Amino acid sequence: MNHLLLSAFYDTVNNSVGPTLAWVFIFLMTIELIYVMAKYLGSSDKK
Repeated sequence: MNHLLLSAFYDTVNNSVGPTLAWVFIFLMTIELIYVMAKYLGSSDKK
């Protein structure tokens, strides 16, 4: 029974939760990168 539970947990993390979290973090980092580029490259600092 213990082996069955561990196998089910591994399959859940390996096949659905892990890649989903990875894609969510990649998506959020892309949004952050676009925001930072627009903030610092789009603003003209006139002194």
